[in-house]
Amino acid sequence: MAGIASRGIRPALFEHYDLDAAHDEMFDSSGTIRPHYEHLYDTLLDLSAEELKRRQKVADQSFLHQGITFTVYGRDEGTERIFPNDLLPRILTNEEWARVERGLTQRITALNLFLKDLYHEGRILNDGVVPRELVYSCKHFRRQMRGFHVRRDAYVTVSGTDLIRTPSGEFVVLEDNLRVPSGVSYMLVSRQVMKRIFPELFRKCSVQPIEHYSQALLATLRSLAPQGCAEPTIALLTPGVYNSAYFEHAFLARQMELNWWRDAISWPTTISFTCERRPAFGAST
Repeated sequence: MAGIASRGIRPALFEHYDLDAAHDEMFDSSGTIRPHYEHLYDTLLDLSAEELKRRQKVADQSFLHQGITFTVYGRDEGTERIFPNDLLPRILTNEEWARVERGLTQRITALNLFLKDLYHEGRILNDGVVPRELVYSCKHFRRQMRGFHVRRDAYVTVSGTDLIRTPSGEFVVLEDNLRVPSGVSYMLVSRQVMKRIFPELFRKCSVQPIEHYSQALLATLRSLAPQGCAEPTIALLTPGVYNSAYFEHAFLARQMELNWWRDAISWPTTISFTCERRPAFGAST
C-alpha cells in the first residue's frame, strides 16, 4: 500500500489507496509524492469526495452531449455507451516522453521497412527470419500489393500503438495497430474536457499541446498524394453512423475541414475523380 507519510497527511480520497503490484504513478516506493504529480496531489487535497464525483459527472455529461460514445457489439444491455474517461490524468515527465517517442519512432520505422520488404524483395522471408506460411496465411496479406510502390515508401500511414506500464515502471508495447487505428479523437476531446475540469493544472504545469494533431494528419495525407499533385483532395470513408468509430470519423473530418456530409463519406459508395482531381461522390450506401 502506497503511503503518504512524508506529507503527514492522509486525505479521505486516499483512505483506501492500494495498487497491489501495479506501478504507482503518483507515489514512489517510499510513499513520497513524485515531483511531477505534486500539483495534481495538491489540487486533490482541496477537493472533497463529493466535489470529485461532481466533476466526473460534468465530464461524463460533456462526453454525452457531444455524442462521444462507442458501440459494444454482442451485449444484451445495449450497444451505445459513453466513452470511459478517467478524470485524473496520467502525467509523464519530458524525459519519460522523450524516451517513449524515440522508441516508437524506431519501432514504427522498423515495421514500415518490414512491410516494404514483404511486398518487394522479401529478404526477411528468404533468410528465414519470418516463416513464409506465417505471412501468406494472414488474411490481411495482399498479394495484389507485391511489387507495387507506394508514395514515399509509406506503408504505415497512421499507427496506433497500445502501451502499458509494467510493475517496474517500464513502458512496453501491448500491440501495434497499423491498418485503421481509431481512438485519437477521444484523446483530443478528453484533453479539452480536462482543461475545463482542472484549469488550474494547465496553468501550473507546462503541458505539451496536442491540438495540432488533426492538421498534422491532414499534412501527412497530402504528402502521400501522387507526385505532381499540388492540391490533392482528401476523402474520409466510414461505414456510417452505426459503426463503433463513427464519432471519430465525423470528428476528424470536421477537424481537418474536409468538405463532407453523411452520404459523402458513407461506405461502400462510389468515388470518382475528374481530370481536375475533384471528387464526385455517389450517394449509394
